[in-house]
Amino acid sequence: QEEFFHTFNELHQHGRQVVLTSDRPPKAIPALEDRLRSRFEWGMIADISAPDLETRAAILQSKCQEKNYGLTENIIQIIAEKVKSNIRELEGALNKVIAYHELKNISPSKETVNSILASFESTSLKKILTPKELIALIVKFYDITLEDIRGKSREKRLSLPRQIAMFLLRDELKMSYPAIGQELGGRDHTTAMHAHTKIQNAIKESAKMREELELIKQRARTV
Repeated sequence: QEEFFHTFNELHQHGRQVVLTSDRPPKAIPALEDRLRSRFEWGMIADISAPDLETRAAILQSKCQEKNYGLTENIIQIIAEKVKSNIRELEGALNKVIAYHELKNISPSKETVNSILASFESTSLKKILTPKELIALIVKFYDITLEDIRGKSREKRLSLPRQIAMFLLRDELKMSYPAIGQELGGRDHTTAMHAHTKIQNAIKESAKMREELELIKQRARTV
């Protein structure tokens, strides 16, 4: 934040425009320094509303192309109609649909997709679990210890669960990156950011990763 503060001032003093995006207004961003918050509020704050049905369908079509997975227009329409809140949840619903049908080796149908999205619309993990409870669930899922997940080892069998924990703490519990780093062994926020990006990319490329994440979420909702 120190570096960004000086960069922002330099650009502002030279009459340059700075465009920033966020899923919340400056006053609602956790761990943001007051001096940055005040500068972000200097300019115009534009509220970008949730995408309409047509836009959601187009986003789903684009995501399917990225994942090289074909869905009919009818199935895309069902998903777009069911998930209206934000792009993260829209992609989450799509990932769940793809993971389920790849696991079962069947083609998506209206019945199966409606069934999947019914559970997707259930209570969010944020309302069910605390950060410590979610971490404990992940530890149990991967048969490791709390010391393992909070430790410094980069062994894959330990680093992957740690990265998944960081991803879910961000996406499901909406924690800030600094808070996630502190929760998992006092790590720097950039480590949490890197982990989130890595798992996000893995979800796009790996059916196994999508399946594991969905299993963890399902177990969380039955705790």
